[in-house]
Amino acid sequence: MNSSSQTPGRGTTIFGTEDDSSCCIIQIENPIYSPKRLKKSTGGQSCCIFRIPHTLFQANETAYKPKIVSIGPYHHCDGEVDKDHLQMIQEHKQRYLAFFLSKTNQKDVHMTHLREAVSVMEKRIRGSYSEDLKFDREKLIDMMVLDGCFILTLLIVVSKKSTWRINYADDPIFTLRWILPTLRSDLLLLENQVPFFVLQDLLKTSRLFPSSNLNEMIFAFFSYSIRRPKEFWEERKNLDASHLLDLIRKTFIPNQMQQTEEKIYNNIFCCSSENTCFSRLSHTKKNVQAETPSLIGSAKKLQLRGIQFKQKGKFETPLDITLKSGVLEIPKLTFDDFFSSLLINCVAFEQFSMRCSTEMTSYVTFMGCLINTEEDATFLSEKGIIENYFGTGEQVSLFFKNTGKNGVNEHTSQGCHVQWAGFKYTYFKSPWACLSSCAALILLVLTMFQAFFTAYPYFRPPK
Repeated sequence: MNSSSQTPGRGTTIFGTEDDSSCCIIQIENPIYSPKRLKKSTGGQSCCIFRIPHTLFQANETAYKPKIVSIGPYHHCDGEVDKDHLQMIQEHKQRYLAFFLSKTNQKDVHMTHLREAVSVMEKRIRGSYSEDLKFDREKLIDMMVLDGCFILTLLIVVSKKSTWRINYADDPIFTLRWILPTLRSDLLLLENQVPFFVLQDLLKTSRLFPSSNLNEMIFAFFSYSIRRPKEFWEERKNLDASHLLDLIRKTFIPNQMQQTEEKIYNNIFCCSSENTCFSRLSHTKKNVQAETPSLIGSAKKLQLRGIQFKQKGKFETPLDITLKSGVLEIPKLTFDDFFSSLLINCVAFEQFSMRCSTEMTSYVTFMGCLINTEEDATFLSEKGIIENYFGTGEQVSLFFKNTGKNGVNEHTSQGCHVQWAGFKYTYFKSPWACLSSCAALILLVLTMFQAFFTAYPYFRPPK
């Protein structure tokens, strides 16, 4: 008969006998036994920066690891041999911090003020990460000040928010053309983030630009990789976010998806609990139609079913997809290394964060349904829907299938019903096509009969 007993660790209860090897430990409350890799608070509202699980990391290692700059604690590169590729920018961070302080000192703001501003947020900072951070108080504060001021200096200089400039001629970050684009990509990795409130408080404490909007500087910095009209960024300058990745992710969500009281988004994709792609009938507030889900197939198979594909002329973001009168309008997608990295990290963030919506995940799943083969990718490129700088059509197809592989619909990608649907559309889509097909079939049957009766006497000659 099982019994319970208390171990020396307070709050730890063991069920089972002393000789019972199957006894289990529950109700661990002592900090000594608290989990480090995945805190209990990870599922809470404050946690927003997550460690990528080994399974995802192993499947696509380069999509989550920074190439040249480490931000925050997860990829901190203080003398670690396996992170030599991050040391170059790490050295320049100190120079940028000194440059930043040279400007704040003119406002009578010094390093002690910046450290004090971060120190009061220590508990909130630690709660933003899914892991129990190994850094002590002083080390964590120094890291946040260094990385935060480095990011702010980049934003201020690139956005031309001030008259002060870094000497471009002597700064490799600006003279070597490959560095800034790579920095932009690294700053949007899920594991490579600092909480957004850290950047906001450092900017506020610096008193450099008391009336400036941080979002505007961020948008100006990333606008070199994400081409949008000035009005687009202006409409989103007041967005709230958890970190840089979350802010840029939110800019991809069309306004009508956020303003459901006025207009419900005329979307055609969603994911069921079984991770199957469905289409959804459009509806508005005044005229609500019943949602009738229908299975989504690949682009070529949808074409065979009578769906026309068209590049959408006017749109907010790549997610602004509509289906009307059998015409599927999809915004042009400029697909390159930057956008692929952004997509895969947005999907990871949406899957881990409890308070995050899943528009980017739905988009990737939907595109994974459409681009099932290299032929589908080529077809969409010919329609002007995909501008491919990523690689071959097969690589594009594999990216979307692997990123949203759970959403690929087996029912529409395989089966005799799809082949029959394609056959009917090809040969019986109009009366003339039907007549031509019937005539060809009759001619084929007559030819077969003729060949049979011609060959028959040779095998069965008459007696």
